Amino acid sequence: MNDEFDDGLTSGSSAAAGKLMQDGISSTQLLQMLLQREKLLYQNYPLSLAQGEGMIGWRERNRECAWMCAAARRIGLEMDAASLAVSIFDRVVTSVRIPGKYVNCVAVGSLSIAKKLCEDHEEDAPVFLGRLRLEYSAQELKRMELKILQVLGWDAHLPNLNRFVECLLSELEATFLLPSIKKHMDFLLCDSTLTSNFRWSVLALSTVSLLVEATNKHWQYPINSLARLCKIPMSEVNRCRVKISNLWSRHMLPMPSTFHMLADLDDQDSDMDVDSPLTYDQSTHPPAPSSEASEYITSPVPRALQPTPC
Repeated sequence: MNDEFDDGLTSGSSAAAGKLMQDGISSTQLLQMLLQREKLLYQNYPLSLAQGEGMIGWRERNRECAWMCAAARRIGLEMDAASLAVSIFDRVVTSVRIPGKYVNCVAVGSLSIAKKLCEDHEEDAPVFLGRLRLEYSAQELKRMELKILQVLGWDAHLPNLNRFVECLLSELEATFLLPSIKKHMDFLLCDSTLTSNFRWSVLALSTVSLLVEATNKHWQYPINSLARLCKIPMSEVNRCRVKISNLWSRHMLPMPSTFHMLADLDDQDSDMDVDSPLTYDQSTHPPAPSSEASEYITSPVPRALQPTPC
C-alpha cells in the first residue's frame, strides 16, 4: 500500500507540472497551464461549505489554514508548500462534508502531501509528526492522506496562490520581489472572504499589482497586460485589490513599499515567528470524536486532537 501511495502521488502530468520551470518550460506556458487547470477545477464561485450540524464553517477553515501556515514555517517549509497545502485543504473541504472533529487531521494530511510534492527528500511520518508535536500515529496520517487523495482524484498538484504569483512576477522579470510579501500572502491564504470569492489567479494578480504599484508609478500598463494574458477583467482585479488592502490594513501590515522590499528579509521572517497573528487557537477545538457515517471524511480517534501552537 505504501508503494502504491507514493507512486500515485508523484505519477502523471500533474506531478511533472511542479518541475516545469526547471525543465525549460517558459513562465507564459506554465501560467497558461495553471489557468486552464484552474478553469477546469474551480468552475463555481463563490465557494461554499457543506452545511449541517457538526460540520465545519469558514471560521474553522481559517483557523486550520492559519495552523498550516504556522506549522510550515515551524518545520522550515517554503511558501510554496504552505500555499499548496491550503489549496489541497480548500479543495477537500469544499468537495465533501467534514465534521469539525476531523478538520485538524485533514489539515495535517494536506500539509504532509504538500510537503512531499514540494520537497526533494522524503521524511518518515513519525519524524514529521514529531517535529509538529502531534500525537496522531503514522498509520492515521497515512489513512487521511489516502482519503484526501481519493477526494482529489489522485491529482494533488493543484493551482495555488504562490505558484500564480511566481509565474506573474516571472512574466515581469521581477521574481526577486516574492520574498518581500511572504507575510502578506499568509494573511490572504487564511482569509476565507477572499479565497472563497476570488480564484487564485485573481488573488495573485491583485497582489502582484499592489506590489508593482509600490515600485513603479506606471504600474497599470504591465498589470493591464497581465490581465489580458490571463483573461481576467480589470474590474475584478480592482475589486479584489480593495479587499486585499483592507485586509492588510486591519492586521496592521504595511502596504508593500520600496523601503519594505529592501528591508532585511531575515528580520521579517523573525518578526513573523516571534509574534504571529496566525497563532493556532486551541481553545475552539472540538471534543473527542465518535463514529461517523461513511460519507464523511473520517479518521481513527487521535490521541491528541490539538497540536501545540506554532
